[in-house]
Amino acid sequence: MQAAMVTTWTGALVGREMKALEYGAEAIELWGKQAAAGRCTPPEFFFADAGGGMFMVRGDLAELRAIRDEEATLRLIARGLVVLDNYHIEFYDTGDAADAFMGRYATAVVELT
Repeated sequence: MQAAMVTTWTGALVGREMKALEYGAEAIELWGKQAAAGRCTPPEFFFADAGGGMFMVRGDLAELRAIRDEEATLRLIARGLVVLDNYHIEFYDTGDAADAFMGRYATAVVELT
């Protein structure tokens, strides 16, 4: 199933700005290695004018979840929770999986109206 893992935050916690930059470098390294191994796409970062940001990797949902559950990734997530405000990770359906989701949603709407 095609998916994207999206990590978001609203800014660095006050006093932890340098650690937030270090977190970003660690995220690029960890997810870059996973991409080089063919497990996902390279991380793609986005930053808002107000200081918030996000990065996304795409791949097979089961593979993304497997990477997320590895010890190195869990340590990275813990670091993100300590240095970034409103830090969240979510999985999204993409490609054919998103089309299938919309089909199921449309069916439910018809059935329930």
